[in-house]
Amino acid sequence: MRVELRRARDAKHLTQKQAAGELGWSPAKIIRIETGQVGISGTDLKALLELYGVTDPQQVATFTEMARQSRKQHWSIYRDVLNQDFLIYLGFEGSASTLRQSESLILPGLLQTEEYARAVIQAFSTPDTSPQLTDRQLEVRMKRQEILHRDDPPVLFFILDEAVIRRAVGSSTTGSKIMQRQLRHLNDIGGRENVHLRVVRFGHGVHMGLKGPFVILEFPDPGDDDLLFLENGPHSVATRDDMGEISLYKKQFLELEDFALSESETAELIEQVRAQM
Repeated sequence: MRVELRRARDAKHLTQKQAAGELGWSPAKIIRIETGQVGISGTDLKALLELYGVTDPQQVATFTEMARQSRKQHWSIYRDVLNQDFLIYLGFEGSASTLRQSESLILPGLLQTEEYARAVIQAFSTPDTSPQLTDRQLEVRMKRQEILHRDDPPVLFFILDEAVIRRAVGSSTTGSKIMQRQLRHLNDIGGRENVHLRVVRFGHGVHMGLKGPFVILEFPDPGDDDLLFLENGPHSVATRDDMGEISLYKKQFLELEDFALSESETAELIEQVRAQM
């Protein structure tokens, strides 16, 4: 659906911003529709197809069916397991062209293996958390990773504190094996052209990345504001309103890059830690 709509827009020589302007929409709405992060209503689809000059009945029918299917897949179906700000964030994550993320405790969800993710979710669960709830949370985490495998994946920059790759996740009997497989996966992902993974060593001491995890999303259209996501469980915050604060976090991320290991040194360290597990 997203690919076909983007092709139809390109055929009319319209940018996302221009198409949004013609329809009185925000550029972000076009972006989220084209990346499949939200379902598209019949009314919105009709407006887009008219704008793009798609009038052939068979093409219209095909688009209509794809739209019907897409409405089944948007993130709102996970309202029972996700807070509102994280739902907002997910609506934008798949639209981003660049993601910058700093983590000091746990691996970012986009980089987690399924068994690592399950162990983390279970560790943060309460005694009365049902297996069904755990499975739904895991489903969201794995579904997010689909952006890594699409034809036009975003460019991803990750800065991790050394504790992230050394902390065993899982039980005393399974944690070592889980981490070995996770670290191997981490280096596989880090070897991709669009993924830039770097670690800050313990020896650097205290740094601003220890204040808490954060993500900055940038979008293809220069006129579309960046988004800052401050991850803190049920108190997480997603915002595009305070550009001063967003600029500050971006500056902090670039400063972290100044003293983090290079990508090749990071890969070597990850392999060393894996061998020690």
